[in-house]
Amino acid sequence: MKYLLCLILLSPFLVCDPQAGVDSYQVTGLPGITNIQAQGDGSIKADLASIAPGSYSINVQACQGVWCSDPAPFDFSRPSLKAATGIKLSK
Repeated sequence: MKYLLCLILLSPFLVCDPQAGVDSYQVTGLPGITNIQAQGDGSIKADLASIAPGSYSINVQACQGVWCSDPAPFDFSRPSLKAATGIKLSK
């Protein structure tokens, strides 16, 4: 159980500073993620652990009701990790 908790805490998150009056964020460029509810302080914290490896160019807009800010661009890459090798049982 201790290891599972560590993995959950280490997930990559998309975050931003708190913003007064913001209730949601519109995101373009991330498969399966388009609208994210803001945290209580108007910040964002979106778990990106499930996205596929690759390069991403996203735009994020802070929204209050139907009104949204200009898009803020953000680029990042999720690396493709190689599978473990030499796995076996040992005494």
